[in-house]
Amino acid sequence: MIIEAYDILVDEDVAEEAGDRPRRPAGWAGPDGPSIDVEAWPRSPRTGQPMLHCFTLWLPEAYRRRGSDLVAVAVFQWEDEYYYKEPERSADRVQSEHPFWADLARARVHPRARVFDDEVASLLAVVWLTEAEFTGPRVTRPVAAPVLAAGEQDTTRWRSRHGVFGPLWLVTRDDPNAGVAPVDLPTAADAYADVPDKYDVFHTEHLGGTCMNPDGVREGLSPWYIEVSRLGGISHGGDLDFALDLDE
Repeated sequence: MIIEAYDILVDEDVAEEAGDRPRRPAGWAGPDGPSIDVEAWPRSPRTGQPMLHCFTLWLPEAYRRRGSDLVAVAVFQWEDEYYYKEPERSADRVQSEHPFWADLARARVHPRARVFDDEVASLLAVVWLTEAEFTGPRVTRPVAAPVLAAGEQDTTRWRSRHGVFGPLWLVTRDDPNAGVAPVDLPTAADAYADVPDKYDVFHTEHLGGTCMNPDGVREGLSPWYIEVSRLGGISHGGDLDFALDLDE
């Protein structure tokens, strides 16, 4: 199997930035989710608020770490500085005829979803998708609760101003670190190589290959990771980037 690394480019940039490199359409960044049952849309385990969809990305075969039949991942986020607290009980909040409550009562966890926190102030969910879930009709986010709980923020407006949206493309990049686990401050004994001009030749949003985090390589990543910043409005501590390890 040939293992490659890829820049992740939005539609409006691909013609200018990809040049003559091989490319393929690979999903989208934006508020609509993939073709999953709306009852299984990821929610905050504390308050039940439906998370915001950031992006859905098709994965080449080497990156399908949960099985060859799971061809893509969808990534969601919800801002909540109190994510670590115990779940709120609906009886403890003012209920009404608002449709959020009926939707919440029917909600269930997607069988291939993982919810975790970013150790700052938000929750994330990654859902592994079948071909049908990836290519089927997109799903609109369920209705949100009429009132946010203490600590929560709906960042939809911020995302619309600062996020990167649109159809996504995977563009092959000539990366010496494709298929290699990143290493901070590599030596000659490491398979991972330093690329001094990486910001001139590679895109910040990428799949595998050379780590683009300006604060240094995150130790412990596998070669099979996504690194993004503002894709679909995803945010981390302001303007930092995320690395999502597909092998963990």
